Amino acid sequence: MTRPPPLPLLVAALLTLAPALASCRRDTRADTDLSSRVLFTASGSFDAQADRRERVGGGRREVSWTTRPPLDAAAVSVQFNGEARGQSWALEITRPRFTARTLAGAQARPVTTPLGEGLRPAPPSKLADTLILPTADGLRVLTRGYVTQRQPELLGAFRAP
Repeated sequence: MTRPPPLPLLVAALLTLAPALASCRRDTRADTDLSSRVLFTASGSFDAQADRRERVGGGRREVSWTTRPPLDAAAVSVQFNGEARGQSWALEITRPRFTARTLAGAQARPVTTPLGEGLRPAPPSKLADTLILPTADGLRVLTRGYVTQRQPELLGAFRAP
């Protein structure tokens, strides 16, 4: 019968292998791009981690995160149509640690709205059918569906230049 290796030898082997084993692990948060993360947040993928979920009225709901926001920001909230969440939502990002331009992409088109300047991500972007508006303390990302239902004065931003 063979004896197992002494404990110090096992510990040394594990310490030697640890960096190699750690490099095999995928960090899904690091390799998910920002626009995907925004879409996952808006679609409900992170609702289980939310600090608050409530009905706002008129078929609308709101989910918000303040302790562990799904985006690199101080707080995040999404207001959506309970019947058509994927098509009609508005995302509020408070004190993001990224810019509107970073989120919109280099090919984004600047637009002028009644609420000020904004950006429309270009068609290859996952956020192509959204409007990104800077606010006093962050950003608002609005889908065309949300604008059509709740803020029709912003529809001009969705027209071709």
